[in-house]
Amino acid sequence: MKEYNILGIRVHTIPKHIIKNLLHVYLNSDQQHQIVTVNPEFIVSAQNDNKFRKIINEASLATIDGAGIIKALQFFGQPISLDDRITGVDLTEMLLKIAVNNNNKILFCLNSRGLTKPDDFFMKIKKRYPDLDFQVADENILLEKADIFNPEIILVGLGAPTQDIWIWENLSRIPSARIAVGVGGTFDFMSGRISRAPKILRSFGLEWLWRVFRQPHRLHRINRAIFIFPYLVVKDRIKKSIKNSNNKEKL
Repeated sequence: MKEYNILGIRVHTIPKHIIKNLLHVYLNSDQQHQIVTVNPEFIVSAQNDNKFRKIINEASLATIDGAGIIKALQFFGQPISLDDRITGVDLTEMLLKIAVNNNNKILFCLNSRGLTKPDDFFMKIKKRYPDLDFQVADENILLEKADIFNPEIILVGLGAPTQDIWIWENLSRIPSARIAVGVGGTFDFMSGRISRAPKILRSFGLEWLWRVFRQPHRLHRINRAIFIFPYLVVKDRIKKSIKNSNNKEKL
């Protein structure tokens, strides 16, 4: 696993075959592990949100979920590619397979005001993973259901930073849980309420273009990823270049 720092935010890259082993380690450990899936919006938000920054930087694992971060790290000269991304969808699929194979309990937390309704989602998952031991709740009853169900894995789809803050504040209240992940809009993809970008667009890191086309109301959020984030990255590189030049002059 390699660690990078971009605009003060820590992110990791880890091969997918290795992360599966790491997830097994987490599930069998005595500690609880929060995983965040970092995209450019996270990094922009964290610039002015110290609590969110702390949550990301203290997470057990911060995967890269966003082509913009890959491009930014390449801009800083890091040997990294789009294949190093691990999205919320990727993590969810990995954890579902692990849970089915090892009889781990999963609790899904859906947004009560989201597109995907808990009852519909329950039926979708039951049909797709008939051997999975799971429950579905919204944020209003999650702790109550967790107290009864004792999940080992919690997947929270409340949107960032709400989902990540919720996990950070409440994970210790669910002692059975070993892994908790904020997975953003993953449940809407799984339920079919929103279709993923075509594979050709994903391979070029152009999911944002598909999102604009399918969900124009998200334009203000995408603006942070495709305009504000690159601006901050370029500004940071210029600042570092000036600092390095001044240090060389002093020498």
